[in-house]
Amino acid sequence: MSRTPTISSPSHDRPWTGADLGGRRSRRLPRWPFLALLAGLAGIACCSLGGGSLDDLAADTRTERVRIFLIARDDGGVLGRKTACNDSTVPLEVRLPRSMPALGGALEALLSRQGEADDPRSGLYNALHASPLRVNNLVRRGPELRIRLEGYLELGEPCDADRALAQLTETALQFTDVQKVTFFLGDRPLREALPRP
Repeated sequence: MSRTPTISSPSHDRPWTGADLGGRRSRRLPRWPFLALLAGLAGIACCSLGGGSLDDLAADTRTERVRIFLIARDDGGVLGRKTACNDSTVPLEVRLPRSMPALGGALEALLSRQGEADDPRSGLYNALHASPLRVNNLVRRGPELRIRLEGYLELGEPCDADRALAQLTETALQFTDVQKVTFFLGDRPLREALPRP
């Protein structure tokens, strides 16, 4: 009849030393190599989906997270880039419904935010909240983009024309390989189609 070794639990009076294993000392491997391996694998998986830093995304990188730009009204450039009417364009990270090219995903995420003027999560203002717009086509020549929108602009406040253009422009220019963008509404450049206060 073989005897099963019994390992006693450590008591509060005597710390466990491994001597309770029948004289054999247990050998514990350091955890840091295992944790470093896991962190490295997580980083590879994350970045292969464009899930790394949003600061260095190229327009065509497939990703599940992007930034869109909303407005901090009368902020004077404190939270973001100063725009017309003493406002700031402020980046807001959003999750896409599926992995897609970063530029297309960011524009789709921005234009699909219909309804409430103020973002419930950040309190930032969306000048495009009542404008049913969508990207009709996008032409890219090197670092320059021409983006044709279809639909119409429904603007509420006097500064909303400049705010809408700033939101669209900053959302497109955030990518490392985009240096210039021109938006069109129908056949007219959006800048010319916007009403002036």
